[in-house]
Amino acid sequence: MIGDKIFIPSPFNIFHQLLPLNWKFLQECYVAVENNEPLGLISLAPDGHTKTRWKINRLVLGMNAYDVGKQLIDYVVNKYGGAGVEVFLAVIDENYTEAISLFKNACSFRSSSKINIWEYDGSYLSNNDTMPDYLRKVDKTDAQKLYDLDSEAILPQFRTSLIKTPADFNFGTKNKILNRVKGYKTYKYVLDNPSNNRLEGLVSIFTADNTNFWADITLSLAYKEYYENLVNFAFNIVKSQNKDARLYIGIKDYQQTGKFMAEVLASHNFKLCGNFQMLVKDYWRPAGLFIERKVPTIIFPDMTSPACNIIRFIIES
Repeated sequence: MIGDKIFIPSPFNIFHQLLPLNWKFLQECYVAVENNEPLGLISLAPDGHTKTRWKINRLVLGMNAYDVGKQLIDYVVNKYGGAGVEVFLAVIDENYTEAISLFKNACSFRSSSKINIWEYDGSYLSNNDTMPDYLRKVDKTDAQKLYDLDSEAILPQFRTSLIKTPADFNFGTKNKILNRVKGYKTYKYVLDNPSNNRLEGLVSIFTADNTNFWADITLSLAYKEYYENLVNFAFNIVKSQNKDARLYIGIKDYQQTGKFMAEVLASHNFKLCGNFQMLVKDYWRPAGLFIERKVPTIIFPDMTSPACNIIRFIIES
C-alpha cells in the first residue's frame, strides 16, 4: 500500500484488499516484477465517496517500459472495472507528455477537461480582512446543499463522469479529524442565500505547511460576480496566518464559471503556474482502436510527491 508520501506496510492493508469494492477507502498498489526486479508501479484509490469512480494517482515506470505501463493500466482497469468501477480518472501534469500519450493512445482514456493552477504574484490585494456578511463558516448540515451547488456548477457534459456525492461535502467532526491526521489546516466558508434556502458558493482554504496555501472556490453561475470578493477574502485569510505565505488557486475548466474566474485572476496579478489534463475512461464504453507509440521513459508521480508539489488542491477538490 502507498500512502500520500511513503510506503505504509501493515496487516491492515491485506485486510483492506479483501473488502468489497464499496467498502474500500485507501489506495491500492500493484507492482510489475521480472526476475525480482521491479519494472513499474501503479496505485489507485476511490475518488472521494463515489465508489464507482476511482482515480489512478501514481504510475512510475523505468526506461523502455511502455509495454509494462500499458499492462499495469489495463490490469487495474479490468480488475476494478469487473468489480463494479464505472469510471477511471487520471489527472496528469501537461509536462508529462509521454504519460498522457500512454493513457490516451495505448489505454483508451479520453481527454475530459483541465485544471489550471494560478499563483498570486503580488504583495496584497486588500487590507480588509473582515468576513463579508454573506459568508459564514460551513456547517455539517450543509452537505446536501453543497452537493447541489457543486452539481449545478459542473457543465452538463461532464456531470456523468465527475459528479460527486453528498457525503463528499460532509465537513463534520470526522472530516476535521482526518485533516488533522493528514496535517492539514483547513478553512471552509459558504455563500449563503437564506431567502431561497440555497448555498451559492463554497470557499475552501487549506495548507500543510503554513507557507503554501490552496484555495478552491465554487460559485453558482448567477453569483459569479462575487468571485473577486471571495478571492480577496481568501487572500486575507492566508496573510493573517503567515504574511509570507504563497496563495495558489485552482480553476476547473469543467465548471460553468471557469473561464470567468480565470479572467478575474489574470487581471489581479495572478500568474498561471500549472496545467493538468483530466483523462477519463468509462469502463462500460467500448474502446476504440489506437496505435501504440514507443517512448523511452514515463514517470507519472503521485500527486503529493516532491516531483509534483503544487497538486494538493487537486487531491482535495
